[in-house]
Amino acid sequence: MTLFTPRSYETILNDSIAYMKALTAINDFTVGSVIRTILEAAAIEDDEQYFQMAQLLDMFSFLTSEGPDLDRRLADFNLFRKNPQTAATKLRFFDNNAVTTSVAVETTGAVTSIQVFNSTKFPSVGPYVIRVGENTSRVQDVSVLTNNSSTGVFTLAAATLFDIQLGDRTTLVTGATSRVVSIGTTAQAPATTAEPTKTFIAKEIAYIPAGNLFSNEVRASCTIVGTPGNVGINRVNKFSGAAPFSGCGVLNTIPGAGGADRESDQDFRTRALKQLQSLSRGTPLAIVSSALDVVDPITGQRVVSASLYEDFSSDEVILYIDDGTGLDPDTSVLPSDGLAVVSGIGDTSITINTNQDFPTSGIIFVDDLPSPSSELVNYASKGANTLNLSSGLVNAHNLSTLVYYIDEISAAAESGQRRFNLTNFPVVRASDRIWVKAPSASSWVLLSRGVDYKLNKGTGEFQILSVAGLEVGTQVIANYTYYINLIASVQRTEEGVLSNPGAYPGVKAAGIFLSVEPPILKRITVISTITASPGFSEADIAPLVQSALENYISSLKIGEDVIQAKLIDVAFNISGVADIHITMPLNNVVVLERELAVPFGASDESLVTVN
Repeated sequence: MTLFTPRSYETILNDSIAYMKALTAINDFTVGSVIRTILEAAAIEDDEQYFQMAQLLDMFSFLTSEGPDLDRRLADFNLFRKNPQTAATKLRFFDNNAVTTSVAVETTGAVTSIQVFNSTKFPSVGPYVIRVGENTSRVQDVSVLTNNSSTGVFTLAAATLFDIQLGDRTTLVTGATSRVVSIGTTAQAPATTAEPTKTFIAKEIAYIPAGNLFSNEVRASCTIVGTPGNVGINRVNKFSGAAPFSGCGVLNTIPGAGGADRESDQDFRTRALKQLQSLSRGTPLAIVSSALDVVDPITGQRVVSASLYEDFSSDEVILYIDDGTGLDPDTSVLPSDGLAVVSGIGDTSITINTNQDFPTSGIIFVDDLPSPSSELVNYASKGANTLNLSSGLVNAHNLSTLVYYIDEISAAAESGQRRFNLTNFPVVRASDRIWVKAPSASSWVLLSRGVDYKLNKGTGEFQILSVAGLEVGTQVIANYTYYINLIASVQRTEEGVLSNPGAYPGVKAAGIFLSVEPPILKRITVISTITASPGFSEADIAPLVQSALENYISSLKIGEDVIQAKLIDVAFNISGVADIHITMPLNNVVVLERELAVPFGASDESLVTVN
């Protein structure tokens, strides 16, 4: 079939004149003559028709159509343009009224004194209670007898339960007030010379327990739609109106990210092409493309980059995803803690160091392994760091014995049964502990991961590797940590949901283990020196250059290298920069396919220095 080729006005007119000359006696075709004018009018109409036909052809190809025409073409494939997204972050509120300091000297084991940097605001004579190690697994409340404010030493009424590390938060509990910050509280990132004020709205209630300096982290979203709502760490630091209470402060603990403008024609075309090319499913392209469409319905987090890694040694496929912040994934933990008091036979309650993470009722495993005195117990309620048991203990248990909240997988396995399912998934790597107790055994056995069983972390299914399976009536229990929110949403998209195939048909092929995980963070240190143009000050433009360098690194996707020339380029985009010299990195920084370059340290401090 001959390819359609539009004809121009000049070609149509010249062909018409040649045809008339060949078949008629007319010979006056000069400009302005009657016959030429008639032919010119016809050529103009023909040219317009060719133009309209070319337009129709372009409109019916999504590679050339634009705007609403592109939307209509791709809607035929059930593909729709992404609407603008608001940026999201996490806020942590703090109480400036709290009497607080931090530990100056580390201690190991049980001690009866604690030295802090400054204890002058604490009472000199007790008894009163202080909290040490806020927001750590070693948090403990201790009673103070005396306070030597000149040396910063607290003398305690009883020995501490846990090690104390340098910098541990130490706050007065006695007389402190608990605080509540309501949903809808608004906080701002103040305007700069380059950016307007950005307001974020808290989507959850924040609590500051009496004796804590900080609240729990809460989700917040920006009131500005699109990329202008993205901000760096600690930029949201004031309230839009009155503070929730006198002395209240606020900071964003992760970057405000995920703000995206309405998808452009070119980005929509590119995504559609990848989506259509990946319709075969099960391919690396299909798995990555499907992840990039996921927005978590609870947090509003959106996958902005993804990278697939095939681990040959473990026969596992790992999909690394990021939401633009260096993803700190949300997890839910089946808790565990140590006994704070020795328990005896027949006791109907046990005391642990803290029970705040334990549900109000459930099943616990008191782990005395390898001793045969380990036991499984139901508890019906909890009190002040106690768990009230449904029946008395069968065995006595020593101080610090670990107590696990467990998922009861099977109360009595079938003969030879090998396949089991955890209740919650996807499971965080290396967090799973599985115990079994056969009717013929005298004690529980902790199974060895990869030796006794193999776990599909994405689906929560595990298989006993012994071909004989388990003895009939064997009890199976587990303790683990599992992902929620964004990673769980992506895992559902990749695995599919049998009960809802319309919404989650699945992408990965059968027979492979696919795990969705956050990327490995590669922390990038940048040290630079700038020279300001006449009329500008280095001190004034240095923060802007620092922000530009941070934003460039934060914009990189998983597996993308840090290019030194690009660092220089983004610095020169700041008005007033005459020169910049980068002493670190000296060359491009290679980022592996599992890694994500980030410009901040483990404590969220910036690693970008501009002098």
